[in-house]
Amino acid sequence: MSGAMIKIPGRMDIGAILGIARLVDYYAKRDRIRIEFEDPSFFSPFSMLFIAAKLKAVRTKNPDMKIDLKNHQGLLYAAHMGFFRMFGVDHGRDIGEAWGSENYLPITCMDRASFYTQAGDKYAEIGDLIQREADKIARVITRDRPEHKSMFDVLSYSIREMMRNVFEHSNSDRVYYCTQYWPKSGKVEFAVADFGIGIRRGLGCNPNFRFPTDKQAIEHSLLPSVSGKTHLPRVSETWHNSGYGLYMTNRLARNGGNFVLASGATAIHMSRRTKHNFQTSFPGTALRFNLDVGQIGDVQAKLNQFRREGQEIARSISGTGNRPPSAMSLLLRRDFS
Repeated sequence: MSGAMIKIPGRMDIGAILGIARLVDYYAKRDRIRIEFEDPSFFSPFSMLFIAAKLKAVRTKNPDMKIDLKNHQGLLYAAHMGFFRMFGVDHGRDIGEAWGSENYLPITCMDRASFYTQAGDKYAEIGDLIQREADKIARVITRDRPEHKSMFDVLSYSIREMMRNVFEHSNSDRVYYCTQYWPKSGKVEFAVADFGIGIRRGLGCNPNFRFPTDKQAIEHSLLPSVSGKTHLPRVSETWHNSGYGLYMTNRLARNGGNFVLASGATAIHMSRRTKHNFQTSFPGTALRFNLDVGQIGDVQAKLNQFRREGQEIARSISGTGNRPPSAMSLLLRRDFS
């Protein structure tokens, strides 16, 4: 088939970012795609990771597809972050090659095997190993400064829960992530993506949560006590799957920012007062956690509040069995240790 052109706007709202995935699908069987960038183009962590991951997935299915770029030379930030290399274009730094700094971490691939670096790790629970990596990421962005304690708490907790979602539910052994902190505006954004089985199939492992559409599955996944594994016997008192991880994380994000979850044909964008659904196309799961640092407050107090509210909500959800939250979905690591 002949080639096609996809134009990337200089500024993209969340609807435009998610819509690009459907456009890529439309041209997925073409021999060649030209991607033209408006100059200048601004990429947030989520927009970079989501678009690059989508292009990577399409090229995996159609390895003979050629991708040409136009007006990309000035995209120094995206090139430095590993955006182009992720979908196989030889431009800029490779995934994880950039050192990162106190304000950002480039697109990085983390696989399950990388957790096992110390002699005793093979005896550790996967939740503990994920927590260790989440702390490392949060420490880089917050610079380990006392005045950034609240930001460290909320990042460590949320990154842990988002990555647990990948390694415990997606059937994927690999996750991609990147993050950016903007000190002047006090905003921080963390993005994560995987090429696993997606939200609907993940929840469908539990016979109580089998849904006909991605929209229904995504909306239920953000409710308390909803999980693909809550029907199974507990294997850990500390890390059992209670279905509260994404619920607590999206509540934290919405408290002073917004939360995006995309899987299959649907994405949801939520803030403190709004909820919007979008059509998209993603072969796995992608999440965005965007927060105003100045509105974080006492993280543990908010987790306690969200737990109480969540337990009330869970009582009204059919199929949950009203399983209580796991210890680690309620506690910050420093409070548990």
